[in-house]
Amino acid sequence: MIRRILITSVLLFLTLEGLAQTDIAGRWQTTGVPNGPWVIDLQVNGSKVTGSVRQGGADGEPVPIYFGTIEGNTLSFKANSPDGDRIVTFTGKITRIEIGFSRQVEVRPGGTRGDTGILGGNAVSYFSARRPAPAQ
Repeated sequence: MIRRILITSVLLFLTLEGLAQTDIAGRWQTTGVPNGPWVIDLQVNGSKVTGSVRQGGADGEPVPIYFGTIEGNTLSFKANSPDGDRIVTFTGKITRIEIGFSRQVEVRPGGTRGDTGILGGNAVSYFSARRPAPAQ
């Protein structure tokens, strides 16, 4: 009986882990952040993640993400600021309804910290993103 419960628990965990890895592809959007909304478009191929980030919803200029990976319910990727002054590393914890992100900003030598946008050094360190509601 204990063995059956253990096997069922492991299978459930592996199923949920697999769903988290494949379920993040698509558009994610923040609400309630300065200079928002911020939009994160993700594509997933196995454990590799590509896509873009942008500020200002659909009107913003997309910036490609790189070194993107997903492992279990953890997502990470990098993006360069358009002016080349900053490298921003995003780390996200995936749940069924949102991704909770943290940001770390590395200012290149001679660069500036930037503003409060998604690729700026003075933006919020933590934020969450959800899938936008379908257009009516």
